[in-house]
Amino acid sequence: MRYINRKSGVSIDLGDLDSDKRRLFKTAQDRFRDNANWFEFEQFVFSYRSPIFNKSRSRADVLGDPLYAALKDMWLQLGIDQGFVAGDRQQAKTRTAREDVPTVIRDVAPSSEPRVPRRRGR
Repeated sequence: MRYINRKSGVSIDLGDLDSDKRRLFKTAQDRFRDNANWFEFEQFVFSYRSPIFNKSRSRADVLGDPLYAALKDMWLQLGIDQGFVAGDRQQAKTRTAREDVPTVIRDVAPSSEPRVPRRRGR
């Protein structure tokens, strides 16, 4: 089994999934295709009751799991499609510096001095 997202260009091999993870992936795919609410999809897929977290021993196990990568890509794509996450189709607004206004840096301590003033003795 392979996860492919043509919009993001992600392709992930999911060949070694057990039955619980395979069922989770199929359900997540159905919800993704039905354009499920982004927050509900996140709660369903990334809750600690999810099969991704049930059999893992550490966070590194979860992050290295190809199923996690596929579900994360689906989740991000839903966020882009629903306008919660900026993607290629949405350009982030950037501020440009005005030439007539000087750049002012305030409250910056030199590296040799502490950032917070010392407390006066007791």
